Amino acid sequence: MRKILFAVAGLAIAVLAAAQLSKYKDWVKSPEAYFLTPEERQEWSKIGSDPDAEQFIAAYWAKRGGERFKAEVSRRVAAADEQFKMRRQRGSESVRGRLLIALGGPSRVSQTRVAASAEAPADTTGSAPGSRPPGTDALTAGQGQNVMQTWVYDKEKFDPSWGIGELRVRIVVDNLRGIDELQNKSDVDRAIAKVAEKSIVNPAATAASASTAPGAPAAAPAASAPSVPAVSGTGPASAAPAPAASSLPAATRSALETLLKRTKEEAGPVVFWGGPFHTLTGEPFYALQFYFAGEKAPAGSVKFGGLVTSEAGGEVASFWEDATLTEMKTGAKADRVFERSIVLPAGSYRGAFGIFPAEGGEPLESASASFKLEPKSADFDVSPLILTNELKPQTRRPAAADPFVFGVEKPIKVEPKANRAFSKQDSLWYFYAVTNPKVGESSSAAAPAATPAPSSTPVAGGAPPAAPEAKPRIMQRIGVLRDGKPAFAPFTGPAEMQLLASGYYASGSEIPLTTFEPGYYTFTLNIRDLNAARDSGAFRGLDRQAEFIVLKPDGTLPDKASATKSGPAPTPRPRPKKS
Repeated sequence: MRKILFAVAGLAIAVLAAAQLSKYKDWVKSPEAYFLTPEERQEWSKIGSDPDAEQFIAAYWAKRGGERFKAEVSRRVAAADEQFKMRRQRGSESVRGRLLIALGGPSRVSQTRVAASAEAPADTTGSAPGSRPPGTDALTAGQGQNVMQTWVYDKEKFDPSWGIGELRVRIVVDNLRGIDELQNKSDVDRAIAKVAEKSIVNPAATAASASTAPGAPAAAPAASAPSVPAVSGTGPASAAPAPAASSLPAATRSALETLLKRTKEEAGPVVFWGGPFHTLTGEPFYALQFYFAGEKAPAGSVKFGGLVTSEAGGEVASFWEDATLTEMKTGAKADRVFERSIVLPAGSYRGAFGIFPAEGGEPLESASASFKLEPKSADFDVSPLILTNELKPQTRRPAAADPFVFGVEKPIKVEPKANRAFSKQDSLWYFYAVTNPKVGESSSAAAPAATPAPSSTPVAGGAPPAAPEAKPRIMQRIGVLRDGKPAFAPFTGPAEMQLLASGYYASGSEIPLTTFEPGYYTFTLNIRDLNAARDSGAFRGLDRQAEFIVLKPDGTLPDKASATKSGPAPTPRPRPKKS
């Protein structure tokens, strides 16, 4: 009887303690708490007030390196929420979300279709497919079918002394019920427990030491964020990866650190393109591309490596992950590209990136760039200008930060040509996005007279156009320079805008290059919002430009000197391209 009374008394005390927690009562169940050790969970069970909880949480972060570790976890949580979101469950609380946050991204992912089982356990989560209707989820094979994903973490992903070894995680993704289920839970729990234990780098830290000095070591798991594989037949699937504190090989880190210090780009062909963009809801990210000419594309497996530092010089993210090259054409020649998005909070950064042999060492191609990510703004803005020679309609609903993918209902991929080279048989497509243009009260207002653009064909894809009575009026002025001199008279005309999301539009068209002589060109663009106040910068217009090269008929680069002597290219005749 006494034991029973003691048990009841203990239960009453625990209930009373929980009742005194309000703001933090569910923190222990949150993704931020995935790195708790058993001892810390026991300690948390004794927390009886919100002030005590605050002290505990501050010490939790301090033991793991402070703000740097906390920021890394926050980035992974945001990426998991976006990649694996469900209607009634946060993506970061799913099986795949927990793996991404606690272990980082796998070395590789494979998946197979499996028949839906009548004996499958009932859906106790209450979750259902979220933004993707059945059959369109990038991680599933179709309505009525399940997918078995195998996430493989190579043994090199973790410190050998941790004893984790190679980890193969099996996950069943049920499209109809909108859930994912872990098949080998014990293996995963052991690995996460070990990573949680090793995440503590300062066991004696307290709440008072929670603010860590810049550059203090963080113990984020030694793995990178994943690029979720495509389902066969559904087109490429590139999710919004979170920056990761990856375990870079020493030689690779040295090469990237040297690249970060470079103040002047070395001579040679340009094979890198990078620019800042926003998701449909306004979150900033940096999209980049490495370009390999067909004969220079690496034959074996390669890795993407990167280092990103803040404006103050502190490291904010590192990357070391498998790199998949996809095809892009120049005339009849097939080249290869690698593309990735880097999700970071708004701020100024400098990054060093490269494509490396799988074993590390010196990069096959590398580049450094300084970039600024702006927060969501209510002001008029224009994205970086993208020049390309092909548009790729997508057959799957994109993730929020898929690189160079625009639109949701009919998404289209607009890949820049990082080498800037086009053949005379190509068409030059120019593309840009406009944020927060003023919307007129009606569409009856006549646009000013303008000279015609080279082609009136709008960009395919995107969401349905805005209603006629609420349409922005955007005027574009296009020019082309050859070796710094006008190749033909600039032309001005209204832009055909397609609605992507509220306050977010895209436009683009083509210029056939058949009449262009081989040479080095600059495409200039001025975008004006005719509905804006006349004394505003939006009405005066924002300028964007991009370089491009028209190759010789044999596919080689033109000689700059001879290009200058040959005079300007003739004015290209407008020739609409059939959609």
